[in-house]
Amino acid sequence: MKEVPEKMEKKSKKPIVILIVIILLIAAGATAGYFLWFKDRGTQVKKDGKLVYVESVESITGAGYLGLETRFMGIVESQETKGVNKDSNKTVKEVFVKVGDSVKEGDELFIYDTQEMELQLQQLNLDLQGINNRISSISASINDLSNQRKSATSEDERLSLTSQINSYNASLNEEQYNLSVKNLEIERQQEAIESAAVTAPMDGMIKAINENAQGSDMGYNSADTSNAFITIMAEGDFRIKGTVTEQNIYSLNQGTPVIIRSRLNDDTWYGFITKIDMEPQKNNGDMGYYDSGMGESASKYSFYVNPETTEGLMLGQHLYIEIDNGQGEQKEGMYIPSYYLMNEEDGYFVWKQVDDHIEKTAVTVGDYDENTDSYNVTNGLTNSDYIAFPDEGIEDGCPVTTDYEEYMEQFDGEEGYEDGGFGGEGEGFGGEGESYEDDGLGGQGYNGVGGGGGVDLYSPEENGSSPDNGADEETTFSTDYLTDEELMQDVIIDEDVIPNESGQ
Repeated sequence: MKEVPEKMEKKSKKPIVILIVIILLIAAGATAGYFLWFKDRGTQVKKDGKLVYVESVESITGAGYLGLETRFMGIVESQETKGVNKDSNKTVKEVFVKVGDSVKEGDELFIYDTQEMELQLQQLNLDLQGINNRISSISASINDLSNQRKSATSEDERLSLTSQINSYNASLNEEQYNLSVKNLEIERQQEAIESAAVTAPMDGMIKAINENAQGSDMGYNSADTSNAFITIMAEGDFRIKGTVTEQNIYSLNQGTPVIIRSRLNDDTWYGFITKIDMEPQKNNGDMGYYDSGMGESASKYSFYVNPETTEGLMLGQHLYIEIDNGQGEQKEGMYIPSYYLMNEEDGYFVWKQVDDHIEKTAVTVGDYDENTDSYNVTNGLTNSDYIAFPDEGIEDGCPVTTDYEEYMEQFDGEEGYEDGGFGGEGEGFGGEGESYEDDGLGGQGYNGVGGGGGVDLYSPEENGSSPDNGADEETTFSTDYLTDEELMQDVIIDEDVIPNESGQ
């Protein structure tokens, strides 16, 4: 065999060495890049995936303390009605009102015929006189028997007289009881005669008079007026029925001024609370409860608002109701609620939309309105600008939207971004077999990249807990526990996921 010169042998090996070096460099670069990407992945997801919801300055300043102001749902309904019942045991003599009449509380509506009641009163007085006569007769008999007993000469005679006296005393007690009952009947009859005129229970308008109403116990009924003799509707065309939960009901008071806002446009009305029901609503058998969406239930209560004007309102219209804290007053200047502003060492800033993204923008503020907790922004904003509430996750360059539903859609089914950290139970990076519970690394740890196992970066203890790595303060993935060399040493090959050298 012909020998290859040493120089040619060295030359033929050189490309192989270069190729091996290149492969090693690529592998090392890929490995380093993988871990750098893996360590920074949480931050990138947060930055690139954050869609920011923005509102126009014009709408914010027009609504004043809009956003954190407590709002209640309301619906336009007919004014309060009360039914006046008539006594089935009495006869109506005269009605003093007609449908459409306005009445004040205390005005006479109708009067009962008292002639029959007066005859009954006369009969009661005769009965009373008869009882008094019997009491006088019995008392006289007792006195006579008592005198006879004093002069009796034998024991048998005294015993007989004593027995008669006891019998008369029993009769006397019975008549005295009848006397008290009869006096009460007379008193009630006199009151019925004196109250024969029935008056209006509230200010309002006569809505209906039902001549064919069946008699019932005399009284007023707000719940059901179908069998009422006279129905009165409170003054005003409409009122607004609001709904409040048990958590907020004590923030409302009768007479409290409110602002009423349309759900469709910028229409606004003003009014005041006239009534608050302290009995919970009962709709469709739900006993007045609703689910807050957090696994808790609360009772719902009704309250009622009289608007200053009903112009533009429609029966059945849905509205928003706010306590009037002065947020509806128009002030000179551009007053922005303080919670939109960031007060830093260099001054005040807002998150403002620039083109299709958000930017941190400096603004100049002037007067502060403590009633609405807002600042007059004198420079840096215009009414046509759009700004965002300063959430922690906002960064320069994040995309923006004015569609709140679109903004919320980014959180639907999101994995690895819950409660300020990465993931709830069974959520995290990658696919099946991964979990990253609670805030940061505080739960069962990270268990695999890819599906069904893979690279085990941290194995949980038997109790399923992992050490505190400070993830409560920072929501990005951290490998502070292990160096890159330690990570490489601790890589566990799962042959079900990562193929072996034979490719199987």
